[in-house]
Amino acid sequence: MDKSQDDSLVDSIKAKLESLSSLSNQCCIYRVPNKLRRLNPDAYSPRVISFGPFHRGKKDLQAMEEHKYRYLQSLLHRTSFSLDDLVRVARTWEENARNFYAEDVKLNGDEFVEMLVLDGSFLVELLLRSRYPQLRGDKDRIFGKPKMITDVCRDMILIENQLPFFVVKGLFHLLTPYYQHGTPSVLEIVQRHFSCFLSNIDDKMFDSEPEHFVGLLRSCYLPLVPIRLEESVSKVENAPEATELHNAGVKFKAAGTSSCLLDIIFADGVLKIPTIIIDDLTESLYRNIIVFEQCHCSDKNFLHYIRLLSCFIRSPADADLLIRSGIFVNDLGNAEDVSKLFNSICKEVIFGRRFYCQRLSESLASLLQHTMEQVEGGSET
Repeated sequence: MDKSQDDSLVDSIKAKLESLSSLSNQCCIYRVPNKLRRLNPDAYSPRVISFGPFHRGKKDLQAMEEHKYRYLQSLLHRTSFSLDDLVRVARTWEENARNFYAEDVKLNGDEFVEMLVLDGSFLVELLLRSRYPQLRGDKDRIFGKPKMITDVCRDMILIENQLPFFVVKGLFHLLTPYYQHGTPSVLEIVQRHFSCFLSNIDDKMFDSEPEHFVGLLRSCYLPLVPIRLEESVSKVENAPEATELHNAGVKFKAAGTSSCLLDIIFADGVLKIPTIIIDDLTESLYRNIIVFEQCHCSDKNFLHYIRLLSCFIRSPADADLLIRSGIFVNDLGNAEDVSKLFNSICKEVIFGRRFYCQRLSESLASLLQHTMEQVEGGSET
């Protein structure tokens, strides 16, 4: 190989090095890892509408683009800002918003700003119409069709289908005083919107602004005060099955619809677990929060909660026990469907060496072991 070929190769590598974009520590919107996506591709893919750049332009989502423009048109009547003003404001957000995505977004400046304006305006108008039904009108094709608004809500909870929260908040603050006076904060409006479709969502107060809707929903389900966990070699797999615990004398009791799903208490032989609704949105919601934790969060507390439930539910009989106890409100199908969901949802994930439910898991395993020893001892006499 002659020197000219080497020089050509060096120049090619240099060009690629120079074209590398700078990395940001703000990134929080991720592509779903292939090992997780292949388990259930539909759980991570939008059905009717795209938000953000990852699914923008997909053919099967184009029907909703017209509705984005219609919602933008409505929003322009609710602000003193012109379309020119919105574009100028959104352009000041571009650099920061790009940093939220974990990969380089292949949109030019105008395309990216148009996306922020269209998608952000759609979300703000949607949230306003969700909060104030009188704004919808008789011809609203989204709220007027129950399946459509459910599908849109589902697409809002996908980790690949997110806008930075600050964009939604920024557009909300451009509304005229008429729409802001006496109106809850944008955080409260978002929470109330999701509470119409998802269980265990309430008006929880947060110390910091969420990264996006998935981050907000995860925070809704976790304790407000972070819990420091000691490193442990204990495994969550030690948690016994629900039917095993039931046969050992443990009583299962619904603890109400606490917004903190981790409020699981075992005392005096009674295991209290907050009630949750299992329906068609549950798997997508849980899987996307888990992906966010896997890619972004130092703690895996939501995953630990789901893994604990998956240990309790190893069979349809286990699921049926939790349904009959009122812990699960099953709007998904039969007990077998619930069992399949929890048997598959934790595959290919990393739990880490800190387990939120460690003490509870060990207590239940110890009780079961003690009961088995008593039974074995009794059978020998």
